[in-house]
Amino acid sequence: MSYQKFNNLLSTRRAEYKAFTSVYCASLKGYITFNSDGFNHLRWHVDGRPRQPAEQMHKLGLLPLVRTVIINAKPPLEYERRQAPIGRKKKDGEKILKDIEYWGLTAVVGKQNVKVKVI
Repeated sequence: MSYQKFNNLLSTRRAEYKAFTSVYCASLKGYITFNSDGFNHLRWHVDGRPRQPAEQMHKLGLLPLVRTVIINAKPPLEYERRQAPIGRKKKDGEKILKDIEYWGLTAVVGKQNVKVKVI
């Protein structure tokens, strides 16, 4: 994977993501908004570590399918609540913990009918 290819995909997908409008998810009975936290989730772990470039490329490559998955996801949904470290460690090495809820939405989408999960 070349650095230029990665940067091109990143800038293209960032522009696409910024244009996303809220979408209704019947499974969650609410609207999903697309903000900078969501895009950052594709690039960084919750504790502030960067994802590997190959993992970022994979996630960015699936981005055009995200809205369709959210719209078409059917129960059962995956749900997990846990405490996780957020951001980088403080200077004294202490981690900041926060309760985080994860919802997993799955649907078969795309031209090749692939199963995609959105967290």
